[in-house]
Formats: sequence, C-alpha cells, structure tokens
Amino acid sequence: MKVSKDFVIEEFVPEEIYQQFGNQSTWFIDPHIIKIAQFFRDRYNLPITINDWHSGGLRQHSGFRQPDAGIGATLSQHKQGRAIDMKWLNQGKLTIDMIRDDIKQHQSEFMAVGVTTVEEGTETWLHVDCRYTTMDEILFVPFWHRKR
Repeated sequence: MKVSKDFVIEEFVPEEIYQQFGNQSTWFIDPHIIKIAQFFRDRYNLPITINDWHSGGLRQHSGFRQPDAGIGATLSQHKQGRAIDMKWLNQGKLTIDMIRDDIKQHQSEFMAVGVTTVEEGTETWLHVDCRYTTMDEILFVPFWHRKR
C-alpha cells in the first residue's frame, strides 16, 4: 500500500509485522516519519532505501522495530515508530556527511516536516527521528554502537 508519492508501508515495517497486519501496519508508524522520508526523497531527488525486504533485500529493521527485535536500544525511537535509517544508492555523489551538513545549514526546513533528531557518526546511513524534544533546533546525537 502506498503511503506517500514514493513509499509503500512495507518500507517502514519488518516483514513479520507486515505479514501479521498487512496495510494496517500503518498503526505502528508515526505519520511524521513518512512525511520526513518523502521530504528527503524530494529534496535530493534520489531513491532512498529504508527497508527493502519486500523487494528481495535484507533490510527490515530500519524503520519500526518490534520491542523484542533484538536490535537497538530498549527505548529506541524505532520501537516507537518515530525513526528511520535511510541509505542512498548514490553514495559517491551524495555522502551522509553532505546530507548532515545540509540539515545543519537548513534546520528550519527539516524541522518544518518534523525532523527533531539526527544521529552523528554514521557513514553509510542516516538516522532521523521525530521524537518530542521541546527544542528550537535539531538535536544531533552521537551514534553509540553496542555489541550484543
């Protein structure tokens, strides 16, 4: 089911959730996160990969994650349907650092669509979320990789 011009719900939820809930999987996704994904797609005019399990890929935990998914922090914004990890297929032309710099230079535009938090320190993907921060600027947080 299409949830925006360029995205289907399967891109925001893992296969297990979609198998169980189908198009009602939208229940698990904050609508702001869909709007944010579409904004990034339109801004850079390049395809974005969030989850790609539905088209034969391996990614399925880059949007909503079940609480028992065994990936990410216990209180992760992913587990509340308020975060996505995006990859661009065209990494040579547009790097994650370039995108972060663009966000920093144009914070009001990104905040207008709901971006409140961006993860720093990742090289191959960009984490953004729409948690409530009460801040007048985007919160940039370090990426902390924990081995499990």
